[in-house]
Amino acid sequence: MAAPRFPLLSVDTLTHRRIVTILAAILVAAFAARIGARLYFGEAYFWTNSYFYLYELAQGVARGAGFCQAAGCERPPLYLSFLALTTLAGKSYLPIVIPQALMGAGTALLAFLIGRRLFTPASGLLAAAGAAFYPYYVMHDTALQDTAMVTFVMALSVWLLVRAAQEDRARDWLMAGIALGALVLVRAAMAPSVAAVLLWALVWGTRGPLVARLRTTLFLAAACMLTATPWLAYTHRATGAPVLTTDSGYLLWQGNNAGVFSYYPAESIDRSALAAIAGLPLEEQAELNRLSGDAAAISDRHRQRAIAFMRADPWRTVHYAARKLDAAFSWTFNPYRGALAQWVYAASYIPVALLGITGMVLARRRPETALIAMLYLAFIGVSAVFFAHTSHRSYLDIYWIVFAASVLVGVRASARR
Repeated sequence: MAAPRFPLLSVDTLTHRRIVTILAAILVAAFAARIGARLYFGEAYFWTNSYFYLYELAQGVARGAGFCQAAGCERPPLYLSFLALTTLAGKSYLPIVIPQALMGAGTALLAFLIGRRLFTPASGLLAAAGAAFYPYYVMHDTALQDTAMVTFVMALSVWLLVRAAQEDRARDWLMAGIALGALVLVRAAMAPSVAAVLLWALVWGTRGPLVARLRTTLFLAAACMLTATPWLAYTHRATGAPVLTTDSGYLLWQGNNAGVFSYYPAESIDRSALAAIAGLPLEEQAELNRLSGDAAAISDRHRQRAIAFMRADPWRTVHYAARKLDAAFSWTFNPYRGALAQWVYAASYIPVALLGITGMVLARRRPETALIAMLYLAFIGVSAVFFAHTSHRSYLDIYWIVFAASVLVGVRASARR
């Protein structure tokens, strides 16, 4: 038999020592690629192309102003706490970039762990390499936004859930529940994903009678809830209601008003929202000014306006949902960042998506595939009702990378045979 063309990924030669060596090289390269990309573009680019208001909120946290400031409780605490720690070193981008680059490398490690559990060590290594050098991750893992943290914590949750389902040990379900609780403390929009995971745990997560599955699901939900409870208690004291965020109504209105697509998705939906606010009748603008300082009341008013908009024309709402989903899963990078960024993104995203979907179809009977499918369905539901840019979906790309790796390894094995 001829020697394999790619001996490093040959099943016959993948000893434990070789796996560790290759994986370590991938993780070091993942970290270096993210740091190198950020250093190449420089600090001025970092601050200019970022969600700088997050840093301003973090500065308030560091000063003792708390997480619920003048704008309300816009963000859960974990990412803001991380940023607040970086402000202690002064306004420098490296204290932000370096830890987030480590998170990106950690995501590559989790891609290996998930791929190895679902398929083979070779699939895990290929998935790790894919996540390590996926262009979107290389660039955006170190941006001033919570994407790297969300991607890492979600991947950690998925790995723990897969391990819990396969091993069926109480401590694994406990750790998975804690990770899910941490997930909503990074980004409130992940709450529907947690609900989808609980449904998966009840239907597919464990073997055995319904009573046993229900007990496991309740245990998972309790661990998640206990993790999130301190934040809910904090927001209850600050706003009078135990909420993950106080701007959910405003976000709902951002995706459901007559001017949604005036700039979105080619530009940020924030610009569409500003134009829509400027176009409100004068009496409604006066009402918003009167409510200024009461973030919860403003959010409630926007929620009422969004619901009224959707009820007034259900078919238009459905059409809008389809356009928002097209933006979420489009091969066109949005908001638009220039021709080079667009083509690099398309050249990486399209094959990952196509091979990833193929891998999910081939592994459709596995309960772990149902878990990933539930996460995609949760995201689809949120995006259709609210809105989504490319960055909002990117935390899911790692799973298509894992399934794409399984397809490539399977094709190579078939070719050898």
